[in-house]
Amino acid sequence: MDGSMIGRRKTGLDLGMTRLYVYRGKRATTYYTITPDNKRVNLGHDLKEAKRKLLELDGESSPVGTIADHLDELMKERRRLVERGKLSTETLDSNALELVSLKKAFGKMSPEAVRPKHVWDYLHLYRGAEAPVRANREIALLSRMFSRLVNAGALDANPCTGVERNEENERDRLVTDVEFDAFLAFCRGNGHLGTDSPVKQTSDAGLRLALAAQIAYLTGKALGQVLKISRTQIKEDGIEFAKRKRGARTLVQWTQALRTAVDECLALPAKITSTYLIYNGDGQPYTASGFKSMWQRMMNAWEEAENERFTFHDLRAKAVTDTTEAGRKASDLTGHRTEAVVSKVYDRRRIRKAPAAR
Repeated sequence: MDGSMIGRRKTGLDLGMTRLYVYRGKRATTYYTITPDNKRVNLGHDLKEAKRKLLELDGESSPVGTIADHLDELMKERRRLVERGKLSTETLDSNALELVSLKKAFGKMSPEAVRPKHVWDYLHLYRGAEAPVRANREIALLSRMFSRLVNAGALDANPCTGVERNEENERDRLVTDVEFDAFLAFCRGNGHLGTDSPVKQTSDAGLRLALAAQIAYLTGKALGQVLKISRTQIKEDGIEFAKRKRGARTLVQWTQALRTAVDECLALPAKITSTYLIYNGDGQPYTASGFKSMWQRMMNAWEEAENERFTFHDLRAKAVTDTTEAGRKASDLTGHRTEAVVSKVYDRRRIRKAPAAR
């Protein structure tokens, strides 16, 4: 085989399967493979059909491995997306939690054994009966996995396609100023530890959580962004945030409240000097899962004290709502390219106010 053919083979390495190559001629694109004994086998002009033929040549009429195996492969791909800035670490962390339930239900099954009925049962009788919204998210991830197999020619259809999802109501919880201030005071007092805790007076865990919540509200940023604020992002005129997914870079300018909260974070004790703004007693940044566990313990105690629960994500909605009420563009704070997503997801105003037309 001449050197020119070898050069053309390299252009096919992004086709999603090993040993699948492409030759792009003037009139047609042709897919082919090279056998172990160095013989070229033509696989036709259609990519999907070429992948199917290659599987058949390899003796694989169906995808090899269990659902758990293919979910792990999907996660490898999503980690690469994070590295390229195409996916947020927060989304990846959520996917990792979704994997737990999916593997429990489907993990040992082979992909071709899954039917739409299995997906429907998961959504409505099993997982969806206790957590309908989470079930929707988990099946969305499972559907991504099946789509990869369909695109690779390993399966004919995605069993998740067309299966009715659980109805989702738009979240309208708006945290008021009064209850947010009360919650911050509750955190600072280590309300989650209880009055008989021997470390209630000495622990600063509640203070660290309160500061993270306050900075999340003041900056309008998501949990993943807040936990990863580094000291290098702290500039003379504010806190600078890199663009996220398809969003824009933002600079949240100093206010007295933000400056005070940041200074208090920087003064927190640690075994080593941390490079992060939000960190634990060892000077290390919190993991998303670790912080969420701490948040849930605090929120459980807050609810037991006869208060209404809210999520950390509701703090971003509060920031958007308050910013909008003040007549400013909330997208300038959140980093979204347009106001459309901001308005649909985060604007929690119960009553829209405007002057009369004349």
